[in-house]
Amino acid sequence: MTLLVERSEDMSPDGRLSLFMDVDGDIHVKVLPPMERKDDYAPSVEFVTHCARSPRTIVALQALIEAMRLDNEERPLTGSFTLE
Repeated sequence: MTLLVERSEDMSPDGRLSLFMDVDGDIHVKVLPPMERKDDYAPSVEFVTHCARSPRTIVALQALIEAMRLDNEERPLTGSFTLE
């Protein structure tokens, strides 16, 4: 199962955080530029679940994905969404 969740920041409509869980369970984190600059570079990092290097980070990112999913469901913001 894959899951993509994006959440707009609280202080402006410009910043968004994107977390993507791929079919292997690896988690990709991106900080997205404003929509009018969507073609700009978006820094990203990937944490792999089969690697024992970051187990607590993986657990925290999984919790963050769920928190963002629930916030999108219960308190939607413009530009925020969840795709399962």
